[in-house]
Amino acid sequence: MNTQTDTAVVIAAGGLGTRVTGWSPFLPKEFRPVGGRPGLLHVLEESAASGAARAVVVHHPYYAPLIDWTSQVVAPGALARYQEIAQQPVGRQPLAEGLHVDFIPQHGRYADITSALNGADHLRTGDICLAFADNVDPGHTALTQLTSAASPGVAAVLAGPFDIDTAANHGVIICTGSGPVRTMFTLVEKPDPAHAAQLAAEHGPDNLRLLQGRIRLTPRSLRHLARAASRTAEEPKLSLALAAFARHHRVEVITNTNPLIDLGTPDRADAQTMVTRS
Repeated sequence: MNTQTDTAVVIAAGGLGTRVTGWSPFLPKEFRPVGGRPGLLHVLEESAASGAARAVVVHHPYYAPLIDWTSQVVAPGALARYQEIAQQPVGRQPLAEGLHVDFIPQHGRYADITSALNGADHLRTGDICLAFADNVDPGHTALTQLTSAASPGVAAVLAGPFDIDTAANHGVIICTGSGPVRTMFTLVEKPDPAHAAQLAAEHGPDNLRLLQGRIRLTPRSLRHLARAASRTAEEPKLSLALAAFARHHRVEVITNTNPLIDLGTPDRADAQTMVTRS
């Protein structure tokens, strides 16, 4: 087991929340509350809990005014200033003081690989952890589990147990090996129920995992993603590009039994609107 943690986290927040269009034009989905706190703060706290020294939030330029406010909220001493103005205590400091957070607008195509590359270029470090800001772990342990279990210098992903009912919302990883750390053989992106059932019959549910929003990327895997993004007019899915990388390089799959909360899932009102429009 690797006891060393990564020291830099890229938090991808470059989307426009098109799955929740009822309110996303007014507020980034990453600000959707979980347990009374914006989801983005949970991801930052998770980064701090993992031992990371630096984090960069790659955001869509459309939300720049709200990001200016967010950078004040997470700045050192922000809670004390708020409590002074409010003249009452408002709870604990949201972040560990040791985490340095930068916010940068995404440039280039608004897709996941570009978010990862923007963040890596800004940090200029070795391995990075990529965390999707709309996937929230309220327990703040996902990144720690990923970095503590993965082998040094090896690309790795966090993944949950296979569930045929939710497979259509995930990348389904076909694994080799045994135990809590497997190896990615390939990946099928969001299969429909019939295809998911076929995968379970062919490979066995224990050899399947559901990709979660935490990835450890090495310099070699980042170079592969950059090449994949430059070859086509439309950027490929990051999950599929990573599966292509896994054909020639080891990508570890770390099993996590704690589900992450998807902030991009439409609520009942949004879902009803989508049904009505269709």
